[in-house]
Amino acid sequence: MLLLHNNLMIAIVNHGQTKRFLSIAKKAGIKGGTIIPARGTASSRFLRALGLGDTSKEMVLIVLEKGLEERIVSEVRADGHIQGVAALLGSTKEDGMETRWKMITIIVNAGYADDIMDAARKAGARGGTVTHARGTGTQEDAKFLGVPIVPEKEMILILCESEQTESLMSAISSLKCLDEPGIGIMYTQDVTDFRNLDPKK
Repeated sequence: MLLLHNNLMIAIVNHGQTKRFLSIAKKAGIKGGTIIPARGTASSRFLRALGLGDTSKEMVLIVLEKGLEERIVSEVRADGHIQGVAALLGSTKEDGMETRWKMITIIVNAGYADDIMDAARKAGARGGTVTHARGTGTQEDAKFLGVPIVPEKEMILILCESEQTESLMSAISSLKCLDEPGIGIMYTQDVTDFRNLDPKK
C-alpha cells in the first residue's frame, strides 16, 4: 500500500458524469480515483413523498498533490457539462486558524439516513450525500456479543459552514432513534477548500 501525505478531494457529481470528471482530472495530473455510488438527499418533503426527491449521485475520491485541485476545478468548470461540488480535505490550514467549511460524517446502521437528514435540514443543513457501506466486525466479535455486528451501514456526508457544525451535530445526536448503543458514530473534518463544479453557480 502506498501512503501519501497529500490532500483528499471528494467530488460529488450527478450519476454518469464521473468518467468525464476523471478524464479531465487525469489530464490535470492525477493517476486515478475511487468511485462510490451514492444518492443526494432532496430538500423538499413533497418531492420525497412522491418518490422524486433523491437523486442518483456518484462520489469520487482522489488523492492528489497539493496545488492540483485548482487546476482540476478550473478545467471541470470550463468544460461546463458536470454538475456537483468538490471539497478538499487536508491539513493545509495554518495552526490556530479555523477553516470556513466542515464536513460532518455520520456512519450508522442502515435505515436511519432519512431521519438524520430531516433533523439536519431542520437545523439548517442544505443537503447531504448518502452512500452504503458495511461494518468490519469479525465472527468472534459477533459470537461474543450474541448479535451480528456486521450490519449494513449508511454513510452520510454533510458539508456545512463551520459555525453550523455544533447545531447540526446536536440536532442529529438528539434523535431518539440513535439512542441505541453502538448504532453509529459521527465526526467532523476540516474542509480546506470547497467549490461548486457547475460554472453557472
